[in-house]
Amino acid sequence: MHYENLTYLMIEPNSTCNLHCITCNRDRLVELGYRQKKLLTEQEFDFYLSQFQGCPIDTIKFEGLSEPMMHPKFDRLLERLRKAFPKAFVIIATNLQYKVDKTPLIPSIQLSDMVYLSIDGGPTNYERQRVGAKWDKLINSLDQLKQLTSTETRKTKLHINFTLTPENHMDLPQMYQLKDQYDLSSVRINLAQNWNEDQDNKHQFTDELLETLKPYKADIKGIPNWNYKDCFWPKNGVVVDVYGNVRQCIINTSQKPLGNLNQTPVKQILNQSKHLSEVRQCLDRNTAHASCLTCDYKFLSSKLQKIFGDEAANIKPRAIRTSTDANG
Repeated sequence: MHYENLTYLMIEPNSTCNLHCITCNRDRLVELGYRQKKLLTEQEFDFYLSQFQGCPIDTIKFEGLSEPMMHPKFDRLLERLRKAFPKAFVIIATNLQYKVDKTPLIPSIQLSDMVYLSIDGGPTNYERQRVGAKWDKLINSLDQLKQLTSTETRKTKLHINFTLTPENHMDLPQMYQLKDQYDLSSVRINLAQNWNEDQDNKHQFTDELLETLKPYKADIKGIPNWNYKDCFWPKNGVVVDVYGNVRQCIINTSQKPLGNLNQTPVKQILNQSKHLSEVRQCLDRNTAHASCLTCDYKFLSSKLQKIFGDEAANIKPRAIRTSTDANG
């Protein structure tokens, strides 16, 4: 059964954000009435986590369509997560648009294995793409991080997470300068996605643009030649928002929830959902379910193939755990 094969959990601590990034669909979901203000309580979090104790979870993203550091007790929630899943690899993300010492960021870094620092370009493109952000505020936060964390911590845990668009791709050299200046671990490059189920990705990743990315391919994330049969999310992953709603995929945030943890046990949702069963059957046939027709893993795979060329064959998708694996 699928509950017993769940290895990847993404769970959201809060609903609000201090920015209005043009590559994020949070504002659209707010307009549709799907994103009321909410902070996850410690009691709610314990209840949600308890529902996954029978799962072999190895990776947890503790983030969502929000700025996690706007939750004043984020580090306390993270302590509870660590206690519940001590062996899991824990990833958090932040936009650094605040005074670091006034937030739970520093203790949260110590409790995490990987921290994404969301930086999408140099001063002009950064402020254009991350609406509401200020470059000076970012630099002040990076300066604080350098003062408040060790070089070893920064070099092993802190990563620039760069969402690449046709408008900001020429700023990549500046990201590597920041990496070196602040002793950060890496630059992670992600081609911009569209997280709305009913919309296609409109970014124009031309062949000329993709050619300029080849020198950076060691840091570009994604799977070239990815196909539907390679998708692990409906089989081994789950996304839980701050309200307890369960969805099948990390890049389909507008999907109608499959259920809610406050009403239905997650084991029942994962093992008995008719929708999930239909999605899995389509994936097994290497075809797209109706909810997957605009999938950006699929759309971007051909773009990644042009970047990686012959090296694409060496890049493998995340292995899908099956009942056979669970039974040894």
